[in-house]
Amino acid sequence: MPDIYFDCASTTLPEKAALDTFARVSVEDFANASSTHALGNKASRILEKAREQIASYFHLEPSEVIFTSGATEGNNLAIKGVSYHCRSWGKKILTTKAEHPSVLNVYKELEREGFQAVYIDYDKEGNLNLQQLENALDDSVSLVSVMAVNNETGYLFDTKKVYSLVHSKSRAKLLVDATQAIGKEPVDSLSYDLLTFSGHKIGGLKGSGALLKRKDVQLDAQILGGGQESGFRSGTSPVPLDCSLATALRLSLKSLPERRENARLLNDFLRKGLSTIDEAVILSGQHATPFILSFALLRHKGSIVQEALSAKGIYVSTKSACSSREEGYSYVIQNAGYPERIARNAIRLSFCGRETIEDGRLFLEGLRDVLSTISTED
Repeated sequence: MPDIYFDCASTTLPEKAALDTFARVSVEDFANASSTHALGNKASRILEKAREQIASYFHLEPSEVIFTSGATEGNNLAIKGVSYHCRSWGKKILTTKAEHPSVLNVYKELEREGFQAVYIDYDKEGNLNLQQLENALDDSVSLVSVMAVNNETGYLFDTKKVYSLVHSKSRAKLLVDATQAIGKEPVDSLSYDLLTFSGHKIGGLKGSGALLKRKDVQLDAQILGGGQESGFRSGTSPVPLDCSLATALRLSLKSLPERRENARLLNDFLRKGLSTIDEAVILSGQHATPFILSFALLRHKGSIVQEALSAKGIYVSTKSACSSREEGYSYVIQNAGYPERIARNAIRLSFCGRETIEDGRLFLEGLRDVLSTISTED
């Protein structure tokens, strides 16, 4: 059986063009973009061209693009940067109970520093409790952080509605973690004040990413030094990585319609197949992104099934890749209202949109074989 890789929400295979960009710029334009000699100036021009390219896809000005090492750094910079800047009047910050650890753990740290954090609920279909959000909004709220697509379940959170509520009921800015949305779902320009994403989720390279920050958003820098990235992110600019990010983003957006349709067909096929397995409970709602399909097993341990599938060359996840090596359950799934047994045994399938129905058939065949041969959970 050929290898089946259904773990694209964790990371994707780099696009050849992104690798080529990285290799070419690394050799031909290796100079420090902060150097004032001719080679440094050339590297700086190339960096700014990549920034302009990324800005154009989001209808932003180049100054509104801050290069980062990925969404984790971007989320930290955005959350701490806004919160610290506004702490004299806005020590109340809101987010959802479904966020990635790079958001939730920052909120928990800020709580220890005296900020008041409010965590918004959602249901099994991925509907945010917008009434709860509206009730929590007031003039002491400085920041709201809501992910566009949940990385474990594929829930689509309506960031456009959230944006409208935030701006009508408070002085706050809205951060959207779009790590699982870029290259998979359309991102409305009127749905965020700050937005983060990572290159390696869209065919780019690990260590690349961006924070989009609109001009009217004020934030305090978190990495101090030479003042690169308009002072918001000091450190020698990794020009090859930043250029490869622009290439990966271009290719990802160009291929989105075709990949999304392929993902939809595969997702539908797998849903039908899983529905014939009596112990499988599909967790991704019907309105979830087609690029992620999460299900749980009632009689088998998810981690053991994952290991058995891996031995067959079938690669899936049990939780977010950032926490999957930790023992325990998925807080995302439990917070949606599922019992702990379901939250402990969830399996996530995630796609880039280039997989085939045959891949899906082989996965189902492998899953049925595994379930028939390994012991059930006590």
